[in-house]
Amino acid sequence: MRRNIQAFTAGDLEELAQFAGRLNAHRETGSAFCCARAKDILRDFEETMEYGFACRADGRLLGLISCFPDMEKKNADCSLLLDVCGEDYRQAAGALVSAAREKMGPGMACTFYFPVENKECRRFLEHTGAGRQVNEYILILQREDWDAPPVSAAEPRPVGEGETDAFARLHDAIFPGVYASGKDILEDLGKTRSVYVIADEAGLAAYGVLKARGGETAAVEIIGVRADVRRRGYGRSMLNHLAGEAFLRSGAERLDLVVDADNENALRLYLDTGFKVWQENNCYILR
Repeated sequence: MRRNIQAFTAGDLEELAQFAGRLNAHRETGSAFCCARAKDILRDFEETMEYGFACRADGRLLGLISCFPDMEKKNADCSLLLDVCGEDYRQAAGALVSAAREKMGPGMACTFYFPVENKECRRFLEHTGAGRQVNEYILILQREDWDAPPVSAAEPRPVGEGETDAFARLHDAIFPGVYASGKDILEDLGKTRSVYVIADEAGLAAYGVLKARGGETAAVEIIGVRADVRRRGYGRSMLNHLAGEAFLRSGAERLDLVVDADNENALRLYLDTGFKVWQENNCYILR
């Protein structure tokens, strides 16, 4: 089979988005970094067209890779979607990954999150020597499964204009090196991200980030609690507040969040709130 690797072009994006949507609808071929709806995939492909490549053979589209590079962190979130298996998968995937890495330049790590059911992707990445990380769970909370709690003593509120620097410092201290820095979140504040905080006499004690695009689904992106005030119920208060903002104010019907599989305390909190495990993902990093 003679394969041809081509960079994304504007004229191909509609076809590529439809292809990605079809494969991502099945966990055996999906990627956690790929959106569910073709129109959302198309938007993402338009934004990162420079770092997307397709693999074709005899005119047939076999697969694609789409990367979201963070040049500052030297990491790219990569969606790898292929409609072949076995040795054909390994060869096509290898060619796609090589093209993307060459485009992004030396020193860039590639991160892949994908459902545990996608065995072809796992076998390929293990063959390349990618490092396996902790699995993650995607949890979902349906609006009808959430019971609004009574008002707590630590009621969250929107972050104030004079608190943004303090929020960024707290976030970066709790989650150093995470995919989105405090600065990144603030740059998107009021667009798709909203930040809520709980304050005490020492300053900001906890915060939460809600991500919503105005559709039926919103996401709890991050919840952070200052180390010296943990186990006081601030995380639970923040989680319920974000759910209320999503369901009662934004009109969402479903709330998503992601948690590492080994974070037992957080997982217990989310399940107690009504979240259910929807998907488990593998994570591999290719350096």
